[in-house]
Amino acid sequence: MPIDVTDPEFAAKLAAAREPDPVVGPDGILLGEFIPRSKMDLFQLDEAKIAEYERMRADPNTKWYTPEQVMERLRELRKCSP
Repeated sequence: MPIDVTDPEFAAKLAAAREPDPVVGPDGILLGEFIPRSKMDLFQLDEAKIAEYERMRADPNTKWYTPEQVMERLRELRKCSP
């Protein structure tokens, strides 16, 4: 559902955005991210990307990691870095 922006100042800030920007409420809490229409194509999946993803999902040899496993591995690598 679209969110109507009635505040002209806020609408101008959104219109001036050239990159994805966080949208923060008056209490400082992150509400979401605004993606300018000109950048929306960066977030669209074409048929080739979808087919590649489906191939990976169907491949029994594909290894998947949870976010926690990835973060643990990054912590391990940080310990080894000078």
